Amino acid sequence: MSPGPRRPAGWRTLSCALATAVLAAAAPGAAVAVAPATASAAPVRTPPRSAPEAGSDAPSLPRIPAVLDDRTCTEASRKAPRMTPWQQTLLNPSAAWRHSTGRGVTVAVVDTGVAADGVPALAGRVASGEDGGSATEDCVGHGTFVAGLIAAARSKGTGFAGIAPDARILAVRGTDRQGRATAEGMADGIDAAVRGGARVICVPRALPRGGPALTAAVRRAVQRDALVVAPAYAPREDDEDAPAPAAWPARLPGVLAVAALTPQGAADQTRAPRTRPDLAAPGVSVMSTGPRGDGYFTGSGAEFAAALVAGTAALVDEYRPGLSAAQLAERLTGTAYRPAPDTERRLVGAGTVDPVAAVTGELGDKGDRAEAAPAAAPHVPAPPPDTGRDRALLVAGGVTAVILLVALGAVAVPLGRRRGWRPGRLPPSGPPGAARP
Repeated sequence: MSPGPRRPAGWRTLSCALATAVLAAAAPGAAVAVAPATASAAPVRTPPRSAPEAGSDAPSLPRIPAVLDDRTCTEASRKAPRMTPWQQTLLNPSAAWRHSTGRGVTVAVVDTGVAADGVPALAGRVASGEDGGSATEDCVGHGTFVAGLIAAARSKGTGFAGIAPDARILAVRGTDRQGRATAEGMADGIDAAVRGGARVICVPRALPRGGPALTAAVRRAVQRDALVVAPAYAPREDDEDAPAPAAWPARLPGVLAVAALTPQGAADQTRAPRTRPDLAAPGVSVMSTGPRGDGYFTGSGAEFAAALVAGTAALVDEYRPGLSAAQLAERLTGTAYRPAPDTERRLVGAGTVDPVAAVTGELGDKGDRAEAAPAAAPHVPAPPPDTGRDRALLVAGGVTAVILLVALGAVAVPLGRRRGWRPGRLPPSGPPGAARP
């Protein structure tokens, strides 16, 4: 059987070139088609930019104790890093400071006391409750650490500041001088905070059990329209994978229960605590002031997350005077960053507290997350459109054009050489071997 008509080598080259061009154009499209599926699996929230700094720097700071084993007071820290701690990078309170700094708002700290003297970041803004001034002394340092998270002043020497840097602190002793707490002592402290006129009462101790006195004190605070903020659970040294036990006073009605976040922006609990949180805030490896001097300490626990929520409440109270305690709590939860779809709400409640939206946002009709006013929110440019597919098609088109030019050259050059570059005539139509005109 005789072979069919043989096409010139140039035509074979052209066919190969066209096939290559089709593959080149299809491959980028296939790669781009996978990209949206990968992107949609990404979490809603990204880790804060300062997380690596916090993870490496915070352990180098001395740790603030909650209870002293002996009668030796906590020594001053000699470390004063200039870094901005991760809790501020995540919450971005400086964007809210253009509208509110907590000026004129009193936040009570019911804890080990708050050092009124010797801590420059709190100088002139710490008052004592009804105990004759002993609450302005803090041997442990835990209460001063909490007060710093709430209201430490801004300073040029460091990036650290409290969430409400102009708020006033009412120091109330809720523990003994070594830091040991009881339900009765906390109840007395809450009552003293109410009598002292505190608008926000931070109780940074999670007790394993309550009692009639504590329940009654919280009820009186709610009746006096004070917002009580407390940790949803206490730090544990036992099985970290087990649910955190119930905590008082956070378990009581009218108390805003707060969970802690890690420097990666995730919940610090793996299972839902017995006391369900209403809100979350940074609470692991956070940085704040100590009981004396201008050095800093680090600490971890939901009690420090509660302090940051209390500071945010002070910002809101200055900017929106006249809100009831219930409305203030609703604004804090209603403006929170919602957790990612795959995040268990039982770990973080409404989400992460947002100082900017809490101050300037407008609550939706059905409890939707508030959108911050344009003037208050930091300007974030809109993300550029996804041009990956456009770039792929442009590259494929360019490759195709080049291949076609090369293929045409492969056909035209041999033909031109055989004809001595003389113009030719089109071949006649009809079967092979037909006579030419």
